[in-house]
Amino acid sequence: MGGDRPGKTVYLHVGAPTAGTAFLHDALWANRRRLGDAGVCYPIAGPMEHFGAVMDLREMSWGGHRDPAWDGAWDRMAERVHDWDGHTAVFSQGLLGGATEHQAKRAVAALEPAEVHVVFATRDLGWQLIFDWQEQIRHTHTITFERFVDDLVTLGPGAPEPYGEMFWGLHDAVRVLRTWESVVPRERVHVLTLPPPGERPGLLWDRFSALTGIDAGSCDVGGIAEEEPLSVIEAELLRRLNEKIAPALGGDYERLVRDHLIGYGLTEATDDTGRTRMGLPARHAAWAAERTRELAGSLRASGYRVAGDLDELTTSRHPEQVLLPGDVPDELVAAASVGVAAALLRELARANERIGLAHLQGELADVRENLDRLVQAAAAAPPALQRAARRATGRRGL
Repeated sequence: MGGDRPGKTVYLHVGAPTAGTAFLHDALWANRRRLGDAGVCYPIAGPMEHFGAVMDLREMSWGGHRDPAWDGAWDRMAERVHDWDGHTAVFSQGLLGGATEHQAKRAVAALEPAEVHVVFATRDLGWQLIFDWQEQIRHTHTITFERFVDDLVTLGPGAPEPYGEMFWGLHDAVRVLRTWESVVPRERVHVLTLPPPGERPGLLWDRFSALTGIDAGSCDVGGIAEEEPLSVIEAELLRRLNEKIAPALGGDYERLVRDHLIGYGLTEATDDTGRTRMGLPARHAAWAAERTRELAGSLRASGYRVAGDLDELTTSRHPEQVLLPGDVPDELVAAASVGVAAALLRELARANERIGLAHLQGELADVRENLDRLVQAAAAAPPALQRAARRATGRRGL
């Protein structure tokens, strides 16, 4: 590559973690070669390297563990940006939103002399509370939704760890962007607004690609699912399962839950019980609406560039038929539990069948190999033995 060039621009997508971030990670990774052909660098060598880069930048561990491979990962990413001879680079990681001013300075300094822009995606605060609680229970936590929201509303960033600092430190757009505005000019700070989940599919990618200068038509995002919240029964069942399975699964928890429960066993299990959406506790609905209006007003006054419409944040409609996880009847949880067990047993049976077929194919390969050896040996044997070998293998013309 040709190294730094005048006018190179880097877009740092810094959150919020549950506002389309997983979709953007998948879209950028899946299209990294197409982006490269279009002059856009996605400076990641592995699908989860973005996580390690931010762990390095923020000097963090995760779940009490720090991977030595994270050391130097931010600078390695930045070096790929420097080596890129195209005009644009894009990096996305929702945990960047929690960077301190010192860490933000280091992040930008590593990318200079490129012109660094910061992008923050957000939606109505009520939906962010729902999405973030569901993200917590996807990572072994067992806190009830009602307690989660009560603590965040009444205690703010002082809510019990890790929820208070993680939620308000990553989802409060004004707080996050105030930090990044200290290291990049205000005109390089972008707010990307999102409507409620399920509305206008494809809008996130359209707005993100337009903001970053990516030719949306040059990428294929058709097979990449946008983030949708779990139904209330799925979420509550997973929370209860965590009390039993999280300690037993240990380090395999996230992989097994992602591959076999989320979107598979849980979805099949709740097909018969319905997919009623979650809502906020009634006692906090008005608070969330008012706090969202305050945030939108502050963003409007900030002078940041907006991709979308800040009114989307304050006019988001929540589904009329909602249920709190704590109000899910036990009989529905029991029915869904039976469905999960049935779905997992069916998958186990299919896995055993695949293992059996693989074993059979291995044995047949051994038989073929032995027959080939016999044929090769017979080719050098006396004529009578050659005829016997041909009859045994069904071959002619040796």
